[in-house]
Amino acid sequence: MPKKTQLVLSLFITFFMALVMSGIMGFLNAGPASLAHWPVTFITAWPIAFVVSQLVNPLAFKLAFLVAPPRRG
Repeated sequence: MPKKTQLVLSLFITFFMALVMSGIMGFLNAGPASLAHWPVTFITAWPIAFVVSQLVNPLAFKLAFLVAPPRRG
């Protein structure tokens, strides 16, 4: 996969994961009152998720290919 495509894919994946997880975890911890703080937690979580994904992706791909190698030919 081209590096540019990987970068854009990581941006989208981390965006949606940070959005959903910050909302769910905030709601589970503070209930409906968390909605007021959700934008701040999301804006904080997204860059962290993106950086972590860039560090973890190579390991995740290696493990995925080890556990479920693609079929050849």
